[in-house]
Amino acid sequence: MVKHHHLYELSPMVTGWTICVMVLRIYKKILNPNAFELRLVLADEWGTQIEATIGPRFSAFYFDRIKENQWKTITTFLVRPNCEAIKTTPHQFRILFMDHTIVTSSTPRETGLLNKFTPFDYIVDDVVGNDTLVDISNISLIDVIGALVNVGIMTNTASNENDMAGFKLPFTIMDKNKDTLVCEAYGEIAVDLEKRFRAFRKNNVVIALAWWKIIRFYPGCNWFKIVSHAPISTMYPEPDVEEVEEIKMVVD
Repeated sequence: MVKHHHLYELSPMVTGWTICVMVLRIYKKILNPNAFELRLVLADEWGTQIEATIGPRFSAFYFDRIKENQWKTITTFLVRPNCEAIKTTPHQFRILFMDHTIVTSSTPRETGLLNKFTPFDYIVDDVVGNDTLVDISNISLIDVIGALVNVGIMTNTASNENDMAGFKLPFTIMDKNKDTLVCEAYGEIAVDLEKRFRAFRKNNVVIALAWWKIIRFYPGCNWFKIVSHAPISTMYPEPDVEEVEEIKMVVD
């Protein structure tokens, strides 16, 4: 029987790892007009998450073969320190696919702690722990959940009004303690969210923001906002988690 290692065990000092993971997120990082990397966020059944990178040599091959929410067994890969300026997980290492990496489909497993939502008061008080924000120069993206209580007007700050990158949409979400967070979506995600929000505005919809970034004027400052970070950030309306009903009881 194949032994699957825990993601927390991974280290560059050892080789021969085999992991069974769920693909939480997959997105492209464009390197130039003709090349891109695939970036993945993986999680094992114990809830530990890690980033993985598929370089431009193999990214096109895997693009149609790996999808979100699939379970995969992965063997023969490199483990390296995660030196990215903005991290999608708190794991100190990341996975790099190589020539001999093997990816096969796996049976779905029961998972735990995949929804690690950051409490609003942690963000408001600027006491987000090391499992979410690493330090000033190395920032991890966070997940938050709340009821959509206000949506602003979408604007485009680009000189060319058709430039997708210039779109900006402000909105506010509220948690079960009635704390609120000011948020902004940019670019394509702003356009996508604005379309969805049209249907939400008359309902107390709860949304989960996944892999969003805290922008704070300086450490400890009470002026801050939660912003999308392309291309990783996403949003899930009415996710299937217990927090939804808790929040709706307060907002309703």
